[in-house]
Amino acid sequence: MNISEDELEQRLRALFADERLDLPPPPDAGTVIVAGARRRRRRRQGALTVVGVAAAVVAVAGGLTVVRLHTEEGTAVISAGGSSISVKPPENLTPGRSPQPSIAAPTSTNDIEASSPPASAPSRTARPSSAQPPSKLAPVSTGPLLASDGFGNIKLGMSEAQVNAQGVTLSDAQVGGSCTTYTVKGSGVPATATVVISKAVGLTVVTPAQTAHTVEGVGAGSTKDQVLAAYPEAKDEPGGIVAPALSTSAYHFRLDDTGVVQTSLMSLNQDCAG
Repeated sequence: MNISEDELEQRLRALFADERLDLPPPPDAGTVIVAGARRRRRRRQGALTVVGVAAAVVAVAGGLTVVRLHTEEGTAVISAGGSSISVKPPENLTPGRSPQPSIAAPTSTNDIEASSPPASAPSRTARPSSAQPPSKLAPVSTGPLLASDGFGNIKLGMSEAQVNAQGVTLSDAQVGGSCTTYTVKGSGVPATATVVISKAVGLTVVTPAQTAHTVEGVGAGSTKDQVLAAYPEAKDEPGGIVAPALSTSAYHFRLDDTGVVQTSLMSLNQDCAG
């Protein structure tokens, strides 16, 4: 049967408009649709969980990173290469707390030093110096006393026989021209000493074996300034200072970096080499 296109179109329209061809949805169609959507969501979440677990297993097996969650405190501990870092969420993100302004923590020693308030400069109070001027230092009284006229019982100008009569012994004689050098010791002298006796003028030099001190308080460790303060007329000589003792005698002080290290008493009237 031949029909025109217009007639065919009208018949099709009438057929599609016939209510007998409608398929009404079942009463529980909405519930079924929602349940299907939930099943699809659960399947998707399950697949993501499986992928996450597999990644964690791989990380643990490789010794890279282990993550342990502490739900009670809301913290996480991340371990890597034997060290661990504890991470806690900021307080301003904790439920029930109002947001708090965050303060950036220093990330290096320089930051810590820069963030610390500068320490107040210590107050410097001038303290009176306890050091006394060289001329005011306490006099030296250590060691034997070497008087201005002699050493113990022996005096400048005594002959060898007179010296021997003072309760001392002379030993280690070293003759040099008209003078003889001895070591003297015994109860007649405060300590062992070296003496020089001239045949013409008697005892001319006394040098105690240990550094002696003078009546003026110059002795072991006395500085050059102290010597000059005690003996204003003292003069320099090679290796030390010579200072007048009496009108007929003088002290010879040998000094080094520590001060006086040897003291000798010499007669001004002598024919022996000093």
